[in-house]
Amino acid sequence: MSIDDIVKKVFSDKPFYDNSGGGVTLSGGEPAMFMDYTADLLRKLKDAGIHTLMETCGLFNFDAFEKKVLPYLDAIYFDIKLFDPEEHRRYCGLPNESILKNFERLLEAASGDNKVILPRTPLIPGITDTEANIRAIAGFLKGLCVQRADILSYNPLWFEKCSKIGLDAPFQTDNAMKTWISKERLQRAKEIFLKNGICMA
Repeated sequence: MSIDDIVKKVFSDKPFYDNSGGGVTLSGGEPAMFMDYTADLLRKLKDAGIHTLMETCGLFNFDAFEKKVLPYLDAIYFDIKLFDPEEHRRYCGLPNESILKNFERLLEAASGDNKVILPRTPLIPGITDTEANIRAIAGFLKGLCVQRADILSYNPLWFEKCSKIGLDAPFQTDNAMKTWISKERLQRAKEIFLKNGICMA
């Protein structure tokens, strides 16, 4: 779709956004992979008076992001999945030094602008939900004086989605990956964040 087509379609729902406080969220995939397109779309949405939010994995060229995209965002949901760089490489394909640095720079760049920067950690059984990983992420955020974060509960429905599109789901032999995360494990993760002075969003 062209940017103008998207904005036209979105603008038809503006009365709902105005009444609910909502707006447009760019998700993916990764919107920052298409920096110029994303920037143009966000600029036109802001010109139309629509609230804008982006969900990102944080892997992008920060200088380009700060110049092209950041001015047109009201909020950013920033995933911090794994703190250990080798664990991040193992499960995500790349180390995470640039992601963590981008988060730090984003906090600095957005300070005083009333932009919402919300770090989020998705809980994946045996991967991101370990106590060591949660403690490391909470400590990292505390060191940056972050006061709000979000923990995303694991959703095993992706297994079924893989089969529907003809793909073999990874972790087929891992039964923990096929079940919803326990309330106790979710609560434990939240407690670790709270002990570090970080409230849940």
